[in-house]
Amino acid sequence: MTLIEAIKHSSCVLVVGHQRPDGDCLGSGLSVLRLCEKFGKKVDMLCDSDNPAQYSFMPGYARLNEKLYSNYDLLVVVDCGDIYRMGKYQGYIKSIPESFNIDHHKTNNRFGKYNYVFPNASSTCELVFDLIKSETEIDETTASLLYVGLSTDTGHFMHSNTTAKVLDTASSLVALGANSFYLTSALYKNTTINKTRLTARALQSMRFFKDNRICIITVRQEDLTETNCVVADTEGLIDYGMKIGCVEVAICLTEQTRPHFKVSFRSKKCDVAAAASTFGGGGHTLAAGCVISGKYEDVIDKLLKSVTDGMSE
Repeated sequence: MTLIEAIKHSSCVLVVGHQRPDGDCLGSGLSVLRLCEKFGKKVDMLCDSDNPAQYSFMPGYARLNEKLYSNYDLLVVVDCGDIYRMGKYQGYIKSIPESFNIDHHKTNNRFGKYNYVFPNASSTCELVFDLIKSETEIDETTASLLYVGLSTDTGHFMHSNTTAKVLDTASSLVALGANSFYLTSALYKNTTINKTRLTARALQSMRFFKDNRICIITVRQEDLTETNCVVADTEGLIDYGMKIGCVEVAICLTEQTRPHFKVSFRSKKCDVAAAASTFGGGGHTLAAGCVISGKYEDVIDKLLKSVTDGMSE
């Protein structure tokens, strides 16, 4: 069964994205929500997190976490590398009779009834585009949503997952009405003073290990409080580590409730998904994440070991 067929045969759809949704999660999820509305279906989109304000420019953002319906007969899960990324909504996998799992993470454990999982894809938005392009007309708004996910998950077409197919897809979306200049400005030239202050603290926190090949950035609870920021504002901080020429792996630790840390990994060549899996996380070879608990310096030691075990001498 195709996604379009499943939507057409349903009456009430629930779209679920991952905790702390990013541009790809929101772009793919809101595209599916829009598609359901196009076919006259009742539909909600839920993520087990607060709505990330930096994506408030996206069409349909106001519908995120606005639960209007119940008695869903179709579940569409987007961009979740495993069932646990659904957070408190993972129980819907069992309670809703039909489920689609659309994802591009190699750690995905195929938890849906129908699994459209391709780890070689750049983004879930690329997969949604492939699923719907030949079966329905893609309007300007949907093209814009899909372009956001394509851009954010490729680092605005700078990461190694930027293939010829990605650029061809981006070109198609622009041809369909996605305004590249507007979307790029909204994504990358629209930061707040508070986040800029948080960024300054993150840069000051940088520590370097293994002959400067590993960079660790730390955001503590007081950093968020004193700059009036939230966890979602830490998105993109890790890129400052990756901009340093000698750095092969960047790690960003964000302190949640003590003693828990949200950990993001980025790499230029070694497999950080393997490092993340040590702590029950996962992701892609060059971009992964996990949650780890413990005293700060102990956490640093564990992370360094998990990364250096996969690095060449």
